[in-house]
Parts: sequence; structure tokens; C-alpha cells
Amino acid sequence: MPDTLTLTRAEFDSAEHFGTAGTVTALGENTVTRWREQHPDWKAKHWCYSDPGHYGARFLHPINVTPRTNT
Repeated sequence: MPDTLTLTRAEFDSAEHFGTAGTVTALGENTVTRWREQHPDWKAKHWCYSDPGHYGARFLHPINVTPRTNT
């Protein structure tokens, strides 16, 4: 099974701002359950849309987000 995509906190914050990522509270229970089964490395907290494919379609994907850093 492929590894779950991981975004930095800054990448996630930007994607969330533009509406292309979010938290699992926006997803249905069936989606979360299926993703947990299909992606055992997923922390079950975040999702994002894929880049547009050949036909311009985007798909939901589970993602992990790195912790915030103190700088």
C-alpha cells in the first residue's frame, strides 16, 4: 500500500485557506473508516484534494501533517 502523503504545517495551512484541505470533521464516517483501513499510516486527522488529473478532476486523499515547529 502506498504511503500517505505528508504536508508541512505551512503547506496544509495554505491549502486549508484555499479550501483544498481540511480536517476529518468535514468528511463522512464511511470515508474515514475506509481510509483507516486502506492507509494504516494515516493519522486520521486531515485530508486534501489531489492535483487536477488529465481531465481536470480532483479527488479526496488522506494526508498527514507535520507538527508545528517552534522557531
